[in-house]
Amino acid sequence: MPALFNYILTPSSKDEVLLDRPLPLSHRHPKHWIHITAENEEKLMFLFQKHDIHQLTIEDILNPNSRIKLEIFPNYIFFVFRGFHFERNQLTQKNFNFILTPNQIISLTLDYRDSIGDLIDQWKVNNKILARGYEFVVHKILDVETDHTLAITQKLEERIEHFEDQIFGNSKSLDISNVYSLRASLLSIKKGMLQNKEVLEDLEKIKNSFFSDEADAFFRDVRDHSLRILELVESNIESISSALEAHIAISTRKTNEIMKILTIMTAIMLPMSLVAGIYGMNFRHMPTLEWEYGFITALGAMGFLGLIMLLYFRIKRWY
Repeated sequence: MPALFNYILTPSSKDEVLLDRPLPLSHRHPKHWIHITAENEEKLMFLFQKHDIHQLTIEDILNPNSRIKLEIFPNYIFFVFRGFHFERNQLTQKNFNFILTPNQIISLTLDYRDSIGDLIDQWKVNNKILARGYEFVVHKILDVETDHTLAITQKLEERIEHFEDQIFGNSKSLDISNVYSLRASLLSIKKGMLQNKEVLEDLEKIKNSFFSDEADAFFRDVRDHSLRILELVESNIESISSALEAHIAISTRKTNEIMKILTIMTAIMLPMSLVAGIYGMNFRHMPTLEWEYGFITALGAMGFLGLIMLLYFRIKRWY
């Protein structure tokens, strides 16, 4: 996995970008795609000397938490799309930045991305995509990332089902913090995909030299996949909420059962404690105090009172 991944691609060639000179405004082939691994602001400003890229665009590219958006400038279109990755039980979010000009597409990321790397590595096969138009390269990347997010969502759904089995099976190994972490991941996907959908809708509305009418159907397909993800995420969030409510209800019921048992035990012990307390007072003259059967009688009285209390609770169906 290379740290820096910089290429200029045409339907017939794949060359590494030389970072010691500004990026060209045009290429010998009218359809070409440039991918850059963004390092720092100074390097990007140098590479874009000829492109008149706005300073705020550079800042958005270098900001890993930049908001998902689409902005139209006089000489280019800039938009941010968010991809999701799930590794080691941790959801990570990574932005994909695109600059579209009438002559080229420039994609920029802060590190290596599989969706772009695989596309470039197999360029002898994938070059046909660019031959149709660079908007189809954009579609391919967005489609792969969206499908990957769908796979993540389905994987999270399986985890939810596992947690539900643990909750309703009264499993002692259930870690409720994992359930809340799972819910947070789904909320992050929901937020990102809602914004991605807005960008896709904006891209569909572009009717100029940047995008062709032929590409509309392809971007609608990605948007439909986004809607499917949102529906699945919403369903999973509801499932988690229901599971958490069930867990709380089950836990509350268990606590109430324990408290009921403890209360019954306390109530049974109360008359026994009363008898023991009376005979524990330091008076010399008390009935049966010096009687040889006094101790046994006191124990019997305490046991009898406890049994009466137990039968009373049983009749009342309190246990």
